[in-house]
Amino acid sequence: MKNTNVWKMTTALDLQHRIVGLHFLDFQEDYDNCKAEPAALKGPYCYQVRQALDGKHFKVDKNLVTCDYARAAIGLEKPDISMREGRSFDYCGLAESRAIGKSIADAMMYIDQDIFGVELGPLEEMEHADLVIMVDYAHTMMRIMQGYTYKYGAPKNLSFYGNQAMCSDMTSKVFHTNDINLSLMCNGTRRYGKFDKGELAVSLPINMFDPLSDGIIETINAVQSVPEKKRLIKTLEHSNRPGCEENSAVGKTDPESLAQRPRTNDAPDFAGRSGKRNSLGLEIDTRYNYGKGLLAYDNHVLDLRKKGDNGL
Repeated sequence: MKNTNVWKMTTALDLQHRIVGLHFLDFQEDYDNCKAEPAALKGPYCYQVRQALDGKHFKVDKNLVTCDYARAAIGLEKPDISMREGRSFDYCGLAESRAIGKSIADAMMYIDQDIFGVELGPLEEMEHADLVIMVDYAHTMMRIMQGYTYKYGAPKNLSFYGNQAMCSDMTSKVFHTNDINLSLMCNGTRRYGKFDKGELAVSLPINMFDPLSDGIIETINAVQSVPEKKRLIKTLEHSNRPGCEENSAVGKTDPESLAQRPRTNDAPDFAGRSGKRNSLGLEIDTRYNYGKGLLAYDNHVLDLRKKGDNGL
């Protein structure tokens, strides 16, 4: 699903991993009917997510997720009361007191609903997805948040503190808030997921994926550096956009995508307000950045003031 925007985001951000889709399988019937095979190995939830980031497509139930805190966070089993009340965080040294441990546990937003299993895999291979997970470095997270802010304004539900990264930060919290969240990762995620110490994670509900893709594309000219823009132009010269598919926002709004012609930067495929656009849907301008735009606006305001504009 969403092949076009997966390609757009992967190309624009130069992602190092696949974009992962996550689909909750509420009942055993859903799990049994899911076409994905069970995970090849048991492992912590963060290990399973890493497998999906590396391109594997599979499903897991509680027997394939070996971390009890992860099973509790994503709804595969009910948490022990000491876990729910945060006593274990105090006991193990993650919180200074029981009260602080309780506040941490409450903020984890464990899923109360019974979930039989979870399907994980590259988003473009999924028939259905509830959440989207991406992992990359800080610069990429900056670009993702710039794209989010372009479409939605300031984020209001960011919550992370270096514990239960994949199961809580990237899954249960996003499920509860229906909003984007970042994660600094946790020791377990970095160890079992074999992530570099500089990598971060972001997750969002599937309904935000298409607008986020659009926001990232629309902010390229404003914030990308000249070398980054040139890298992108060169990439587009040797890369074709996927054809239209159901669930793609671009496929629904771009009639020319129906032709499924090869689209390159040398042969722009459709016109827009800024002139000819490439296969990302944007004319990349290496001469422009938002600093120039701000300067032009400031000069415009100064000119209006000199003319005695009463609104200023």
